[in-house]
Amino acid sequence: MAFFIAFLAGVILFYSLHYFPYTSSIIFFLFLAGLIFKKRYLLIPVLAFGVLYAFFRYAPETDFSNIRGKEIIVSGEFSPGAVAASTGKFIQEFHVSSAADEETGKALKEIEGKDIFIFSDAEFKAPSRSGYEIAVKIGRDHRKFNPGMAENNNLYANLIEVKDLRGGKKNIWAVFEDARARLNRYVTENFSADSGALVSAITTGQRSNMSEGLKDAFNSTGLAHILSISGTHFGIFSVLLFGLFRFVIKFLPYSWLQRITLYFTPSQGAAALSLPFMLAYLALSGWSIPAVRSFIMISLFLIGLLIGRKRFWLNSLLFAAFVIVLWNPEALFSLSFQLSFIAVLFIGGSIDYEKDEENLEAQDSKGAEEQKILLRFFASALRILRASVLLTLAASLGTAPLVAYHFHYFSIISPLSNLLITPLIGFVLLPLSLLSSCIFLFTGHYMFGSLVKTVTDITAYSVRFMAELPFSDIKIPAFPLFAVIIFYAGFVFYFFVSKKKLVPVITSLLMIAYLSAHIFLRGGEMGITYLDVGQGDGAVIELPDKKVVVMDTGKNGREVSAFLKYFGIKSIDALVLSHADSDHAGGADYLKRRFGVKELWDSGRIIYQEGNSTGIVRRILERGDVVEGKGYKMYVFHPYREFYTMSSDSDNGGNNSSLVLKIEGRNKSFLFTGDIEEEAEEDIIHLGKWLKSDVVKVPHHGGSTSAYKPFYDVVSPEIAVISAGRDNAFGHPHQDTLEMLEGAKIYRTDMNGAVKITEKDGQLHVKTYRDFMFSKTRNLAGEIKNIKRLFEVW
Repeated sequence: MAFFIAFLAGVILFYSLHYFPYTSSIIFFLFLAGLIFKKRYLLIPVLAFGVLYAFFRYAPETDFSNIRGKEIIVSGEFSPGAVAASTGKFIQEFHVSSAADEETGKALKEIEGKDIFIFSDAEFKAPSRSGYEIAVKIGRDHRKFNPGMAENNNLYANLIEVKDLRGGKKNIWAVFEDARARLNRYVTENFSADSGALVSAITTGQRSNMSEGLKDAFNSTGLAHILSISGTHFGIFSVLLFGLFRFVIKFLPYSWLQRITLYFTPSQGAAALSLPFMLAYLALSGWSIPAVRSFIMISLFLIGLLIGRKRFWLNSLLFAAFVIVLWNPEALFSLSFQLSFIAVLFIGGSIDYEKDEENLEAQDSKGAEEQKILLRFFASALRILRASVLLTLAASLGTAPLVAYHFHYFSIISPLSNLLITPLIGFVLLPLSLLSSCIFLFTGHYMFGSLVKTVTDITAYSVRFMAELPFSDIKIPAFPLFAVIIFYAGFVFYFFVSKKKLVPVITSLLMIAYLSAHIFLRGGEMGITYLDVGQGDGAVIELPDKKVVVMDTGKNGREVSAFLKYFGIKSIDALVLSHADSDHAGGADYLKRRFGVKELWDSGRIIYQEGNSTGIVRRILERGDVVEGKGYKMYVFHPYREFYTMSSDSDNGGNNSSLVLKIEGRNKSFLFTGDIEEEAEEDIIHLGKWLKSDVVKVPHHGGSTSAYKPFYDVVSPEIAVISAGRDNAFGHPHQDTLEMLEGAKIYRTDMNGAVKITEKDGQLHVKTYRDFMFSKTRNLAGEIKNIKRLFEVW
């Protein structure tokens, strides 16, 4: 156990050196001193090996800026199983073995060995792992950087032409990938959307086809672990295989059995026969981290049966972690790895605790009269029920801080849903779907299809029903990473240093106190976050009276949704749409479905689909309207009822009818301008001092059609925020606009990511996503900034 811990500690120290060089160095030498003091000299080279291994496997992030937008020739292999995109195209992963610029023929070494995601009109159903030479156009940089959103660094490209099919040889793993794709395709085509997505998730690990609504329902009910092939799936599969093979061996002819048992027991034979099938299931599941961890742990148990030795669960867990990190050191920092191993760690700890309690009960009951059979039965049932609840609570509470930190919720209904739904999935749906899948792959017939569909429909309905119950989960606002560190530090001490139960109790109480102080003392100030929604507009306004206003949604509303979830927000007090263009209002319906929108504000010039705003109060704003609240006022400057654009271009006409809204706080003011252009700017400059604002959201993404100098002279902003997409096709913001903003501090979402401006103590405080995130550093000043970030939220 100490060997694995030392190796993993070395890997962690290497990566922490990038962000905390001085602190990590001090910890490293303290670790060495501790090993020397304890006379554990053999562990010193293991620790050093961990550091060196991570160093040699480390791959710096690749900069693809020089190939974006270019047409290139790539050779490599398609992975089977394309995913249908919302645009109607297919997305399929392609592993690049070599690449060259189509125009110059120059080799592109930076893309070799990388995976790119190809958009095409059809799925490639050619033999898996066949060699292809294709022409593609690398997509523009459409990454978005916002709090609450995972960074997507995947490289995307559009397929232009298939130049050559090289016909490479299939290897054994390609056979499994073909089988996985074939099975997913059948399930998708023959099952309903929810049923097919659930069956694919538990049999092959394919979750891309699952709707957001169903994913959210599994999250809210604490059943998300079912969707990731892990211990539950491998445990049940191994038990079924072991029992089946043991049964078959015992019923062999007596003469055969007599000879076989000279060499191994039926249990050893069953264990040996189970292992290849477990490996096949691992390959079929897509080699996810939880699946690999579960396979290793269960394989160790089966090998223990073969050699007649039992293994301690913690050693098996650490060995599994060692193998995965040896395979890919960066896996140690993936959320999937962390949740998987923490859940097992807490489940194992709860089992040890339960055994200790049972031993005490056994000692207390010595000498007691033999209980009646009925009482024994009830006692056993109660023990099983208690163990089930304990395991569920252990996994849920153990992973709760990490889940709350990343996903901002805590499932209240999790113990009940796991008690009711997990057995249905684990002991009915999973065996049926696995057996049907195996038969399908060999015969083309999905034997128990009707039964699987029925059970899956019942499961999906039950999960959605429980998720919609009041208080099924609690939305948790963002909190500092330091709170998570406090919690797990106590349990690391308990599991690996000393079994003193007081330590994790104290650290848990410290975390709760820290979180309570952070969450309940927050607020009371005007804060506006201009989100990075790409080529569009979207902002979230936190008012002094703690009301939340959303100003435009971006193209799909996902960035706004993720940000609201980040702060644990369930409802929007007012959704304001400046005008109808999709880059400003395209996500309105998405937000209405996912949040309780109380009021919808617009200029009255937007036409909505009938029925999609039921129960929402619509307020039409025009020039002269004022909305007041505690510590703020909102003024509407444009448009007015008699305003009609002179432009013949319908797009420009919509732009010039954008709402222009000014929010005035206690001392500072913020101006929102939508996409107004010169015509509308000229129409409102007569308002003079009313337009003067400390912060302006620059109209129309900084385009030249909005570069009207008299307008900017009247507004005279201290800070200008430009919302534009990275590497956008329009060239926004234009140089003319930037020159007119000379004298103002300019922030751009395409360069800075999300921008937050807060009015506090009569001053404006600016925070950008780039400054907010941890950054690699080699100096003390940079490390101090990273330490401060441990205690900060957006």
